[in-house]
Amino acid sequence: MKFISLVASSLLAVASGDDLGFNLHYSAPDDAGTYPVIFFVTGFSGLAPGFTYSSFVKDVSSKGYIVVSLDHIKLPNYPAQGQAFNGVMEWAKAGNLLPALKEAKINAVPDLEHVAVMGQSAGNHVVGQGLSDGCSLAKAQIMIDPVDGFDPFGKVHSQDLITPGQKLNYTTPTLLLDNELDPKKLNRLFPACAPAELGANRWFDAAAGPVFNVNASKYGHIDCLDDLFIAAGKLICPTDKSTDKKAYKSHLADSIYIFLTGLFQGEADNFDKMEDPTSFGVDVTLRQDLKGMAHEDIKPGCVNSAVVV
Repeated sequence: MKFISLVASSLLAVASGDDLGFNLHYSAPDDAGTYPVIFFVTGFSGLAPGFTYSSFVKDVSSKGYIVVSLDHIKLPNYPAQGQAFNGVMEWAKAGNLLPALKEAKINAVPDLEHVAVMGQSAGNHVVGQGLSDGCSLAKAQIMIDPVDGFDPFGKVHSQDLITPGQKLNYTTPTLLLDNELDPKKLNRLFPACAPAELGANRWFDAAAGPVFNVNASKYGHIDCLDDLFIAAGKLICPTDKSTDKKAYKSHLADSIYIFLTGLFQGEADNFDKMEDPTSFGVDVTLRQDLKGMAHEDIKPGCVNSAVVV
């Protein structure tokens, strides 16, 4: 398995003539097979460096996915960065991803008929904003510790994606992965890294399509990072030093595999697993809102009600 980084605004732009607005980092199986693609926006709207998630991303790609991680060195601007994220999908749709992978000496071939979008923390705000602009290649959404809003105190609403009580304007099958420490404050000096009013419940309620929620009971907002960066991040976000962080990252990757295999390979029995806590390698609590759909009726796809076809 290979993990390669290229900078979109420099190396890739030379070939394509485009400034994609993000740095692109690739993780893929070693062989020349064809694999589904996951576009992943890191935390803090993409400001968190992609390499801080390397163990988790490698766990995901080892299960048979090409993971394209997106980061940047820019302050949050969710309307602009959502548009840029949508633009990356359109860039890939136009045929640019395969030559970019070959330039990175990755032999795996992207299956653009099976594409998921994923974010961590406020990276979900970028992804959701991008989908609200148009579905593009997306056929499924994965949210890890999602956060809406422009500021963690919930005082500035000008860039909010979600209006409480309303559904998002796009419909796609969704996996929401969160944990019990997400909405907890480290101390009085810092807000929670995923405040309750901006976090998982807000996103669960706003999902217009079927959504599976898997909450890892003992873990925290930064536990998906590499161990070195968990050590730094615990100065801001709470984490339980007694928990097995490797097991948690494996849990995230396994959950994604169960969900996407159910969708992309038509294995509806996998959705039964999403509702069975014994399917997971760590303690979890589960909930679902399938919008009245039977498991066998949940199919990959995305429909944007604001886009006129």
